[in-house]
Amino acid sequence: MIHELKAAPDQRRTFVIAPNQSMSWKELLLAYCAISGVSLAIAGYFWVHGLTLVLPFSGLELLALGAALYTTAWRGGAREVITITDDSVHVETGRTGPEQRHDFQRYWTRVVLRRHWNAWHPSRLLLCSRGVEIEVGRFLNEQERRGLAEVLRSAIKQYA
Repeated sequence: MIHELKAAPDQRRTFVIAPNQSMSWKELLLAYCAISGVSLAIAGYFWVHGLTLVLPFSGLELLALGAALYTTAWRGGAREVITITDDSVHVETGRTGPEQRHDFQRYWTRVVLRRHWNAWHPSRLLLCSRGVEIEVGRFLNEQERRGLAEVLRSAIKQYA
């Protein structure tokens, strides 16, 4: 998912790139609790009727599901912020705040969409400048990645 923030008075352009999230954290917890309740009710029914091994395996299943949902939600919190000004391109990545920052001179920055030799693999969107390459938008789908490449190319050339 790509959002462009409104242009600031100094004419900089800012793009916020984030993974698509189908559920918020609260909705995810609610769904997990509902699934857990149904699963534990079924396991409890079998336990009462003498099938005691169903309950521990149900617990293991819920533990694995909880770990998978937590990991998915954690990865969904990633953000990339690309800011293009008159003379520079800044890329900040992180979850709750900027954890990494890369600064490039706008004049030397190139946007490269590198396709993989195998058609099954996604392309890579790279910002390159003076021998340094960083990948952006790795969690985007192919169509979004191509669109972002075109928008970034035009935004970087706009100041030329």
